[in-house]
Amino acid sequence: MITAVWFLLAVLPPGQASPWPLPYPSSVHLVSTANQLTGEELLRIGEIHDHQNHFPETLTYYQLALTTFRTSKQPRGIATALVKIAKVRERQGKVQEAYVALQEALPILARSPDRLAYAQTLLIMGRVSTRLGNMEVAEKSLTQAITHFDSVKERNGRNEALIQLGLLQVSDGLTEQGLSSLQQGREDARARGDRDQQLAAAVALGNAQWLLDREKDARPYYEDGLRLAEAERNIPAQAILRLRIAQLDAEYDRLAEGIEAGKQALLLSQTLRDSVTEAATLSVLADLYRKAGRTAEAEESAQRALSIYRHRQIFVHAAGL
Repeated sequence: MITAVWFLLAVLPPGQASPWPLPYPSSVHLVSTANQLTGEELLRIGEIHDHQNHFPETLTYYQLALTTFRTSKQPRGIATALVKIAKVRERQGKVQEAYVALQEALPILARSPDRLAYAQTLLIMGRVSTRLGNMEVAEKSLTQAITHFDSVKERNGRNEALIQLGLLQVSDGLTEQGLSSLQQGREDARARGDRDQQLAAAVALGNAQWLLDREKDARPYYEDGLRLAEAERNIPAQAILRLRIAQLDAEYDRLAEGIEAGKQALLLSQTLRDSVTEAATLSVLADLYRKAGRTAEAEESAQRALSIYRHRQIFVHAAGL
């Protein structure tokens, strides 16, 4: 059974990295001179590592910057460092830690004249709260984000918040209001030629239909999203959308089509080294193979999925998460 929260998430959070970032040599010599650097300089070093998905080094410098800003009592610097830390934690899947950092940053930014930074942070809080299942905070944050994006005429951020809010409204029983928000978001993205948001809106509309037990109505939106993902060469989105199409095929016993979609999703997830999507895809393939009477392949897929889940559990415990 797929939980409602899973359907309330975007294809991937913005800037989502592979769960297995490449190793990077330690920057001990730079850390040792940190006391000679300003908070802004430490943030810039962290950003270099951030762009390369070197999470440990990124967090080291962001934390050093935060400490420097606290020492010099610079509220805006503190908030900036906290938001950067939260975004990394979100990408790592450590959403509770991201939530804590955002809780501290938001009151500081609320007192700042920079409405755009405040709106952007509210949007992140909405996304993180959704992942935690805290729908009341998520809805409040997204509604406030839309208001502040409007005040600075930032249509891209407003539309991202609107799409996320629309899904929450559908899940909360406000079906017509939610679907209207999603359609509005889709049309706005089309008018601006924003393919990323067109993709997000298509996936959100598909998820909304599935939440409403209208699985057949979800498929055209997923297929539209897949076409956009292929045009943009968005491999992570392609993997997840092919997985969702395979799940739909499994629901309606479209076995040959589902197995083909599942195989494509599996190949893409393995290429990305995305163990979460790989395990989910293997589970769906096991179901499809079982229904098709292909017992050996069903058993192999189920065992591979179980092995990944067990490995991830060991990895998570070893990391102290």
